[in-house]
Amino acid sequence: MSKILVISDLHGNYDALNSILSEDFDYLIVSGDLTDYGPEPHLVIDEIKNKANFAVMGNHDSANGFNIDCRCSEKFHDLSVYTRDYYKKFLSDEHIKFLRSLPLFKNFEIDGIKFTMVHASLEDYLYDYVLPSVSDVDLIKKFKNSTSDFVIFGHTHLPMWRKLNSTIFINPGSAGQPRDGNWKASYATINTNDKSFNIKRIKYDVEKTIKKINSLDMKNDIKELLINILMKGGSF
Repeated sequence: MSKILVISDLHGNYDALNSILSEDFDYLIVSGDLTDYGPEPHLVIDEIKNKANFAVMGNHDSANGFNIDCRCSEKFHDLSVYTRDYYKKFLSDEHIKFLRSLPLFKNFEIDGIKFTMVHASLEDYLYDYVLPSVSDVDLIKKFKNSTSDFVIFGHTHLPMWRKLNSTIFINPGSAGQPRDGNWKASYATINTNDKSFNIKRIKYDVEKTIKKINSLDMKNDIKELLINILMKGGSF
């Protein structure tokens, strides 16, 4: 039987990703958003390309891959546009090709357990916000009455889980840019032996990430916003 790492919303935070990947695992699955905000989107893409068993496209991946708007929340939109334009020089043609190749959703099996994975929801693959406050009825509707054992999604940067009927819905939260007031990297683990799961938080060297941001030739107010978000778990 296998241990699965579940991550989402890395947003260029390579240090947070490395901390999560220090945990032993058999499979790595990623529910989107490798890019924007954080200082090393190119390294994050390389790591996910090499190590992820299954990954889907996030709205920021789509924005980078196809040069379109990310349609993220108003609070973070201008920051996302600025960093996306800035980090273009870090992304090679191969990086862009990989982002474009990511599927909008994925159904797969591991050890006979059925998974459905998408960035936002099956009603709106890239842009829907399925918040922890969602009702049971709406949650089932947003994922088209899925009969998978696990439904994995992200996008909100807010960890949550819920079991309805025989399906377990998990948002692992944001690995690279949490927005629930807790700065630690958020992710989940699933054990296929008994279908047990946990949402976890792990410390990473956030000061190292901050130094990387400060070394960039960005406007000072942009750097201050990025640093504040990392240190305060989403507040600014």
